[in-house]
Amino acid sequence: MADSQRRPDTSTDVFAAERAHRSVFRLVTTNKGHRNLVIVLAAMVAVIIAFLVLVPWQQTVRGSGKVTSFAPEARPQTVESRINGRIVRWYVREGARVRKGDTIAILADINVNFLDSNLLGRLQSLRDNVESAQDRSIAVATERRKQALQRYDASRARLDNARIECATARIRYVRADTLFRQDVVSRREFETAQLNLQKAVADSVNAVASVNVAQQDVTAALAEEERVVNQAIVSVQEADVRLSNTENRLGFGVILAPLDGTVVRIAKAGAGQTVREGDELALIVPTTTDQAVEIYVSSMDAALISPGRMVSLHFSGFPAFQFSGWRNINVGIFHGTVKVVDAVDEGTGRFRVLVVPFEEPGYTQWPDEQFLRQGTDASAWVLLDEVSIGYELWRQLMGFPPQFPVPVKDERVKQQESQAKAKK
Repeated sequence: MADSQRRPDTSTDVFAAERAHRSVFRLVTTNKGHRNLVIVLAAMVAVIIAFLVLVPWQQTVRGSGKVTSFAPEARPQTVESRINGRIVRWYVREGARVRKGDTIAILADINVNFLDSNLLGRLQSLRDNVESAQDRSIAVATERRKQALQRYDASRARLDNARIECATARIRYVRADTLFRQDVVSRREFETAQLNLQKAVADSVNAVASVNVAQQDVTAALAEEERVVNQAIVSVQEADVRLSNTENRLGFGVILAPLDGTVVRIAKAGAGQTVREGDELALIVPTTTDQAVEIYVSSMDAALISPGRMVSLHFSGFPAFQFSGWRNINVGIFHGTVKVVDAVDEGTGRFRVLVVPFEEPGYTQWPDEQFLRQGTDASAWVLLDEVSIGYELWRQLMGFPPQFPVPVKDERVKQQESQAKAKK
């Protein structure tokens, strides 16, 4: 018993050592909850990386503007006064629908040159008198030409007669000279024949001169007749132009609707008030189904937009929601196509982009013009290329543009370059 009490209890020591070892192992071993958290975080990081790399994002260019019309004749048009006048009467009210040619207002011309109430009648009478006077002048010139032709014909006849007499006198002179040399006739008869020949020659010369003078008279008469005719035409045309201008001027006092549409604004001037030439009298919005949107973008964004690009549109007054990067996730969004990008800015560094409806099947049609009126505010997203979300976030952080504009080479330039490479 004494020996057993002196020997140490080894089993108790082993158990104590094991308990201590287990306590230390528990201190250095990771908790199961922490391990699960690490796994979850690693899975989340992997999902985020896959999301940033694999999920596409539609790059867009943001712009804003108003609803308008693509055709110029379908845009709102102002009706202006073409004369300085006094308003006599209005024939329309704001909101009234008018057809092309309907009377909008009547103006009384206040120009001192057009105050005569019988001005058209007087000008018409003046025109008739001018035409009558010019007809008489033409008749006189024509008669003078006819008389000159008659004198020319008479001088030609006298010339022919003088030539015959000259030939006859020459024959008689030759016969008298022959007989005189043979002492058959007396000297007196010979001298008489000689005098008659000289007289016939002189008459022939005078007849030639008369013909030349008569021909010059005919030429002068023809020129005078032509001058009188031209002057008559000019005088009558001047009278016609003055009469026509006066008729048009008096017609300017009747203000007509230039197109079918609705009168949306009328000038404040009432009956009896005066307006100046060029003053706006009314604004008419045409009746048309032509629709478009004009948006304005910065110069950097304008370089990225080209005709044919699709555009997502949000019209004021139409509830809408969309992710700009995921164009298929939207509510109340309409679509269009870029038609024109202005080649010059509008004065403040912004460029105008005209967007027309996208008429492909499967896309929502734009609202009717009754609800989508010209002038309605619109927001637009011009769709560019698709990139990953990670790239888009990196681009936004770095401040880079969505794309770098690259000039498109013409087909002819491409052919020339390919030919040059082939030659090398």
